[in-house]
Amino acid sequence: MSEILPSAGKVVYEVNLEADAAIEAPFDTWLRDHIADVLQFPGFLSAEVLADTSTVQGRIRRTVHYRLRDQAALDDYLRDHASHMHATGITRFGEQASERPRSMAQREEFIRGKVSTENCLNCGEVLTGQHCSHCGQRATVKVLSLWGMTRDLLGDITNFDSRLWRTLVPLAFRPGVLTQDYLRGRRASYTPPFRMYLILSVAFFLLATLGGNPGSDLTFNVDEKGGANLQINPGGGEGAAGKDAAPATKAGTTPGNVAAPPPRELTAEEKALIDTLVKRIPDKDDRVRARVEMETKLASASPEDLAAVRKVLNDPCGSDSLKVDIGMLGKDYEPRLRDACRKIWTDTPTFGRALFENIPKMMFVFLPLIAAVIYALYLGSGRYYVEHLLFVVHYHAFFFLGGLVILLVERLATWTKDTTAGAAFGAIGGFLIFLFAVYVPYYLYRAMRRVYGQGRIVTLVKYAILGVAYLFCMVITGLALLFYTALSL
Repeated sequence: MSEILPSAGKVVYEVNLEADAAIEAPFDTWLRDHIADVLQFPGFLSAEVLADTSTVQGRIRRTVHYRLRDQAALDDYLRDHASHMHATGITRFGEQASERPRSMAQREEFIRGKVSTENCLNCGEVLTGQHCSHCGQRATVKVLSLWGMTRDLLGDITNFDSRLWRTLVPLAFRPGVLTQDYLRGRRASYTPPFRMYLILSVAFFLLATLGGNPGSDLTFNVDEKGGANLQINPGGGEGAAGKDAAPATKAGTTPGNVAAPPPRELTAEEKALIDTLVKRIPDKDDRVRARVEMETKLASASPEDLAAVRKVLNDPCGSDSLKVDIGMLGKDYEPRLRDACRKIWTDTPTFGRALFENIPKMMFVFLPLIAAVIYALYLGSGRYYVEHLLFVVHYHAFFFLGGLVILLVERLATWTKDTTAGAAFGAIGGFLIFLFAVYVPYYLYRAMRRVYGQGRIVTLVKYAILGVAYLFCMVITGLALLFYTALSL
């Protein structure tokens, strides 16, 4: 692969001179001295003399190519010195010599062995180095390989010309610095904010899925009063079993939290009912304990309680079991919501995974809402809406960074459970959660102070308003997320 040496803005100043052949020797002597004098002026780099043999008999022609640093240097020469230097030749030779100058911008310089006429495969521009000067694509395009794609991916995630690592430290420990520097124009040293947010959020959600189905901890319940609820039961589904068996009466337990044997033999219908409930418990270890507890409760339940449970389980999302009250939208959306309810009841983990996968979409609605709130709080500050959005993006990038660290420690604790390392990781994870819960509110307050530069009292008031608005927007977007996920199943 050869290359074309760029001109870097150089200018060629051409001077064509003619003289009588009778004065060729003194004329060439004078020309050499004249060129030496011209090269003393600022911006002149070199000169080359060419002899033209195609002139008429009795005349000689010399062409001088001066190379200058840039057009500005030539303009200075033409303005301040050219007339004087021209006058020296007229004074010396009079009408026996003449001069005709012109200037040209150097486009490219070709050197033997280093000449290329290759074009960029992306845009067609002539290549002038390892990258296209027009679109930035690499000059050498290799056939795609798995290793090449993996290397590009790792380079995008871990390298970014080392900007990612220079970005993470202030993001984590210097609240508001990234936003402040970006708004001041100091951007080249840091990873672009929206790219950084996407990297951290994608890494967070990807790590969250490594521990299994994120929806496996989600349970959906409908009680005998017509109410429906979603529960998150990390590490088990005992809450689901207890909720489903809510109509049953309480039974005593033996001293080790193990339920006493049922007081009577259960019917086949009651056993089938327990099987239906136990299948809804995600964690395998809790199913045996839940089965024993439900057998005890159903064995001592009244006929009225058993009838209520059967009514709910026969069609938990029907009009007799589930009440739907969404105002004027009820007539149009109630059938679709009941169908979604049946799908959720049948396969709650799938709904939980869909809900989890839709959270990034919700964030693209949530972040602009919070930015609008901050824009209203700082109305009159002279800042554009996008500046407040930048602040929100940096803050949530920090949030995902902290969550990523905590999630990583929790995954290590899970993967090394029942070992000394697992216990250590568990303790570290608990400490990090506590530390994060304390640091996040301070981080937001300190970032607001640094970026917006207002006093403590004013910032605290706006901080409190923002906190209320944050919770309100989270509830609204969370409900929208539930409806969107349910209706899109």
